[in-house]
Amino acid sequence: MTKVRLFLIGIGLFYIINLIGTLPFSTLGLFGTMYPGVELRVGEPIFTVLQDAWAVVGLQLGAIGVVALWGALDPVRYEAVIPVVIATEVVDSLWDFYSIVWSHEALWFGLVTLAIHVMWIGWGLLAWSAVASNR
Repeated sequence: MTKVRLFLIGIGLFYIINLIGTLPFSTLGLFGTMYPGVELRVGEPIFTVLQDAWAVVGLQLGAIGVVALWGALDPVRYEAVIPVVIATEVVDSLWDFYSIVWSHEALWFGLVTLAIHVMWIGWGLLAWSAVASNR
């Protein structure tokens, strides 16, 4: 169960870092990098809506991250977190693809995030197969 424990710790920490990165105090610089050349309308209500939406995404990831870290204490009992992470990463990959093609996300930024999603999906599948082989 070491593979599962390491996966749960890794994704837990990663998702908590994502939570911090999506909070309003840290998104201004991030949005400028993600969407270069897009008028962000900082200070206007529409920008606050964008920040709030990203904060909600971060809170959801943070919640999964906390459960994953808790689950690392008893990986067999919390193995169901793995397919939740895989599904989350698949959906986020689709969102990044959409963002690159239709929402003016910087190509390099989108490709990096897609690579990260693929890495987590792959690691998740390896952890999930470790669970299956343990049965």
